[in-house]
Amino acid sequence: MSAWRERVEIAGGKAVLYLADCLAVLPTLPTSSVRLLWTDPPYGHNNHAGDFNARLNEHRGLEDAPIANDSPEAMRAVVDGMLRESVRLLADDCCCCCCCCGGGPRPTFAWVADRMDRDGLQFFHSVIWDKLNPGLGWRFRRRHEMVMVAHKAGGKLSWAVDGRAVPNIWEGMPPRERQHPNEKPQGLAAHFIELTTGAGDLVLDPFMGSGTTGAAAIGLGRRFIGIEIDEGYFRTACRRIAEAARQPGLLIPETAA
Repeated sequence: MSAWRERVEIAGGKAVLYLADCLAVLPTLPTSSVRLLWTDPPYGHNNHAGDFNARLNEHRGLEDAPIANDSPEAMRAVVDGMLRESVRLLADDCCCCCCCCGGGPRPTFAWVADRMDRDGLQFFHSVIWDKLNPGLGWRFRRRHEMVMVAHKAGGKLSWAVDGRAVPNIWEGMPPRERQHPNEKPQGLAAHFIELTTGAGDLVLDPFMGSGTTGAAAIGLGRRFIGIEIDEGYFRTACRRIAEAARQPGLLIPETAA
């Protein structure tokens, strides 16, 4: 029995997309093959499960549904499993980036950083995504999210241009037209892809969502593997990444310095 429900190749296999639980697919991928793991996993907040986000989308006339594995316990289990398997998959010199919340009642960002500093990984830095406009929140309204950056223990952080240094703050608005409730700007993914990989390198996203990372990777001439558990978002990702393959570079927004 296969580890996935569906497997789709795009652009002659430059992008390979799986409809599956990432913990089932990751063990089947080649060892030391991934230069950059860039992903936006569940945040563990039970978002869009009858909360204000869900009511807001209902008011807007948008379809809304809970995010898979978004309870605190499920999030930690699936992210831990993903990071554990990533140690085998990552090249010796690599980059591992995991998006996480910037605050809230549970210090999830601290757990993610700690988890990325053990069991074969070495924490490197945190990068702030400044969304420019304040969002939801009580007392302190949420204006940022974080990207935790690590590399393989014993190796070093992959970096495309020696001597280049950039701020650890990236500024950009969330997408106006979203195809996933937690969709990131494509320019944010492109920023990390350009910094840490070269042409033809393999980018992996175990929580692909609507395909933002894959569209950025293929548009920049990288190879891509994406895994998504939700069939609706998987179909959206297939369309987006196929379109990016037809128009390489044209769908990449300008990235912040």
